[in-house]
Amino acid sequence: MRKLVRSQTAKRLKKLDAEVRHVAHEPDADAIHDLRVSIRRLRQELRVFQAWFEPDQVKRIRRRLRRLMERCAAVRNCDVAIEVLREAGAESADTLSGLEQERRHTGEALARTLGRWRRKDRVRGWREHLQVGHADSPKSPLECARKVLPAMMEDLFRAGGEAARPESSHREMHQFRLKAKRVRYTLELFEDVYGEKTKNTMESLKGLQGKLGSINDCATTIEMIRRDRAASVAVRLLAEKRVLEFREYWKKHFGPRERTGWKTVLGAADRAD
Repeated sequence: MRKLVRSQTAKRLKKLDAEVRHVAHEPDADAIHDLRVSIRRLRQELRVFQAWFEPDQVKRIRRRLRRLMERCAAVRNCDVAIEVLREAGAESADTLSGLEQERRHTGEALARTLGRWRRKDRVRGWREHLQVGHADSPKSPLECARKVLPAMMEDLFRAGGEAARPESSHREMHQFRLKAKRVRYTLELFEDVYGEKTKNTMESLKGLQGKLGSINDCATTIEMIRRDRAASVAVRLLAEKRVLEFREYWKKHFGPRERTGWKTVLGAADRAD
C-alpha cells in the first residue's frame, strides 16, 4: 500500500509540474483545461490517501491547489463562454468583446500566479512534504479499494438518478458531475488492482463527464452574459438540448444492468485476492 501511495503521488506531482510549466509558456484553452484536470487528480489522491500524509502539509497544499484552480477557472470560463455563444449562434459583438477583455485580465492574473509557483519551484518542493508514512488503514491496495470504491459508486448511482430527473437543476447536475470525476480519478488510483476490468467503466464515466460538462458550460455562460437577454435565451435553448442528451446517456450507460456490471467489476477484484 505504501508503494502504491508513493508511486501515485509521484506520478500526479510530476504531471502537475509539467502542466504548470506548459500553461506558463502557452496559456491556451486546452492547456488550462489539462492543468485543471491535473489539479483535480492530485486533490482526489490526497483525499483518498489522506491517512498516509501529515495533515497540516496536506491542508496547506490543498489550499494552494484551490487558489490555483480558481485562477484557472476564471480564465477557462471566458474561453467556455465564447465557445458556447458561437455554438448557440449568439455572438453579440459587445458581449464577445467584454469576454475577451475579461479573458485578458484573468489571464494576466493566472500568469502572475504561475510565475510565483515556478520561481519557488512549488510542486517539486511538495515532494518533500508528501513523504508517505504509516497509517491506520488497509494494508493492501485491494483492501483499500474495497473500503473506498463501493460506497462511492453507490453514491454515484443515487446522485445520478436524482440529477437525471426532469425537475433537477443545473446546480444538482454540476454537483453530480463532481462526484463522477471523483469516482473516475479514484478508479485511476487503483488501476493496478483492476487492470483492464474497469476500462469500459472509465469510458462511460468520461462520456458522462462530457455530457454534464457541456451543461455546466451553458450555466456558466448564462451567468457571465446575463445582461445580454437575447444571447441568454439562445444559450438556455442549447442547455435544454444538452440536458436531454445527458438523460439519454444516463439511461443508456447507467441503468440497472450497468449498475450490476459495476458490482461485478468490484467482485472480479475480490476473486483476484
